Amino acid sequence: MSTRDSTELVISNEPQFFFDNSLLEEAQNVTRTMHSPQKDPLNPLIKCDQAWEHVVDFNSSDYQVWKDTETSQFHCIYRDLNIDSEKLARVGGTIIDWNISRFRQLYARSDDGLTWEKPSMGLVTENGKDTNILLGSEEFGNAWGFAPIEDPLEPNPNRKFKAIFFHGPPGFAVADEQPGAQMRSASSPDGVHWIIDEDQPTFGSSGSRLGDVNFPFFNPETQTYLSNTRHPLLELAPRTREPNATVLGGSPGFDPVMDTPNRRAVRRIFQSESPDLRRWSTPRLILAPDPAFDNLDDGLYGMWPLRIGNEWLGFIQVFHMVSNTSDIQLAHSRDGKNWTRLAPGKPWLTNGTRGSWDEFQIFTPRVIPQGDEMWVYYGGASCHHDWWMVGRQEGLDVEEAYDSSKVQEGLGLARLRLNGFFSIGAHRVREGMFATQPLIATGDTLIINGDCGPNGYIKVEVTDVRNEALPGKSLDQCDPFTTDATSHVVTWNGDHKIPVPIPAATSTVSGYTSRPEHRRFRFIMRDAELYTFQITDSSATR
Repeated sequence: MSTRDSTELVISNEPQFFFDNSLLEEAQNVTRTMHSPQKDPLNPLIKCDQAWEHVVDFNSSDYQVWKDTETSQFHCIYRDLNIDSEKLARVGGTIIDWNISRFRQLYARSDDGLTWEKPSMGLVTENGKDTNILLGSEEFGNAWGFAPIEDPLEPNPNRKFKAIFFHGPPGFAVADEQPGAQMRSASSPDGVHWIIDEDQPTFGSSGSRLGDVNFPFFNPETQTYLSNTRHPLLELAPRTREPNATVLGGSPGFDPVMDTPNRRAVRRIFQSESPDLRRWSTPRLILAPDPAFDNLDDGLYGMWPLRIGNEWLGFIQVFHMVSNTSDIQLAHSRDGKNWTRLAPGKPWLTNGTRGSWDEFQIFTPRVIPQGDEMWVYYGGASCHHDWWMVGRQEGLDVEEAYDSSKVQEGLGLARLRLNGFFSIGAHRVREGMFATQPLIATGDTLIINGDCGPNGYIKVEVTDVRNEALPGKSLDQCDPFTTDATSHVVTWNGDHKIPVPIPAATSTVSGYTSRPEHRRFRFIMRDAELYTFQITDSSATR
């Protein structure tokens, strides 16, 4: 049985971030900064360039990018979107009805993550040519929102990858059925070649139906699967009009009455949980727009989760309905279930400049560590969210509704310092300081990710719970860090090893006996930024 108190702060040997104040006990003359990635000049890396492609779509969960851990090859599955906007305006219905649209899943790969090819897959032929189409045909129907996940619990190598996706069979029409597409599942040995399961996954009381955004992920702490998604009835909350009736002053499917009970049709983030990727719980609400910093027309379109250290970072695609644009904001969680907005209302990844390929839309990114950088793959568009699709139907005065050359989407890349999402920093004028809470960590070596200005520095003092410096680890004995490194081992007179404090058995602080494991780290800095710190075993760094 553990003798530790439940109130003690125990950290792992993973990098520690400054997303919130949970690690901090005091701070003076320092500030927290959110850092945005820099877009690559080669963008867009993937765009519409094949005869069988119509609108290559990288919106929210309609694309996936990952790097194979064994082969180091990059993979991308994306949607090809073919909507007959003239027919939509003429006969009504919705953009996912079979008689109006075709949605297919296409594949691209890259050896370096920069130059991408679209290989022939031998699955779907058009006009006598083999294509890179993976899924979606006249026989199978529409497929979109294809969400693969590498399953760490799967013993069968032929089912190493799993996926859930949205399926509209031939003849499918939203108006004919309960709103929300049918969900299907599939398995694959490599994430590229898929076999569709016969049985459908279920989502509690929602049955085999779900909303049209889905991000499944594995939670190593609970050994279960979670998915950030939408409720299938999200945009059809109880109302007094017919579900497909024309709405004056709003777009079809959106309920403009927001301050009446049960009319909560604004886009929000829900979550389902599963023990096996087949049986999911009924989606529960985890994030909704906040009137304190979100505008009347803002919606949370979808959120992709990144496991980073022992925490989670969420990338929210925030949709601004009036301007019909979207950008990316951040959220944070320690358990994958309870989320808090970070720098709410402030975009982390913003739209491009006037006339650029990503001027109007930035779609939910996927983040891959690559050397000393985080590679941020994101979708972008020079067209608006739905004006080009429903503009004719609604009679909107916008060029993109009548000129297909104005409808362009693509996949871009932006680069960020490794783990460089947030930092604590000090100005060059005054020296700054912050100290951690007394914490327990099994390691004996401190590694920092930091950047110093021309005359900047970072120094560290390690103390016991009484703020008394450990032997050899005082501020004066610290070898200052003065450069720029994502992984620097802190030393004191050349020695990196941090001892464990051994107070007297009767030593108390505020009436409580102090434990030998408790250590506090005090960072002193000037003209410098500290992104993360990590306490690890010396055997792992030597």
